[in-house]
Amino acid sequence: MNEPNYYRTNFFYLSYTPASTDNYWIGGFQIDKDYQGKGLGSQSLYTILDCIQNKHPQCQIISLTVEKNNALARILYEKIGFINQKMGNQDGEVIYKMKLK
Repeated sequence: MNEPNYYRTNFFYLSYTPASTDNYWIGGFQIDKDYQGKGLGSQSLYTILDCIQNKHPQCQIISLTVEKNNALARILYEKIGFINQKMGNQDGEVIYKMKLK
């Protein structure tokens, strides 16, 4: 039996606290290095945002963090509509937020 070969190209997790179900966090978002620069980051983020809006309509804000020196990720997030909050977390990562309509 021939089974298709699958290769995971991206990863993320979604989190929130019971007290703040209007603010979800995208964490660990990554695109495998071999697949970067092919539009998968944008495509994946749009899919994630659609999923959040459809499955979690109470969500009003999406937050995420990015390492200061990851210029490509920062460009991607800003292109999608995330706004640099000009502040970091305890790990020195920059916080980005997007308000949903």
